[in-house]
Amino acid sequence: MTPDTLAKCTGAILRDAERFADPLSAAMALYAINTPRRQAAFLATVSIESAKLTATEENLYYKDSARLCRLYPRAFKTGDEAMPYTCNPKALGEKLYGKYWGRGLIQLTWEANYKRAAEALGRDYLTNPDLLKEPSDASLTAAWFWHDKGCNELADSADMAGVTRKVNGPALVHLSERETQYIRALAVLR
Repeated sequence: MTPDTLAKCTGAILRDAERFADPLSAAMALYAINTPRRQAAFLATVSIESAKLTATEENLYYKDSARLCRLYPRAFKTGDEAMPYTCNPKALGEKLYGKYWGRGLIQLTWEANYKRAAEALGRDYLTNPDLLKEPSDASLTAAWFWHDKGCNELADSADMAGVTRKVNGPALVHLSERETQYIRALAVLR
């Protein structure tokens, strides 16, 4: 996939698309993300999860302790309890996920998922989770996760709600944006 095509499919600027074009192309080929529907659904998902190829790490920077309480009620009961984690993304990540917060183009989270990816891909993500922020590993883990969750089959039937559920759970986070990006990507790829 050319950087220009990737930029059009994800809404990324060309500089970011150039960084990811080869790694994403290789990862998609490895996991049979090889039809217009599969590619469009995958790239739409990657686009939303990575803020158009600009972020390979979950943004855990919050200024407002009350917002932290609303977003993470299991972790924080009061604003005072959340206050040490405001403006402190590393501490917040460790509080919420250990050291395995969202990284990669599909924001792999939790130690168990890092371990499964490490075993499947032969990479040491447990000792060095920051590997997932690099274009090659970010792309590879995204395609592996996509395949592991059975998203190709959902993409074959253009089921973006199903894909979103597999990636983000029942909340269907940003579903309308994913569907819009899917339509844009599919138009480019056809």
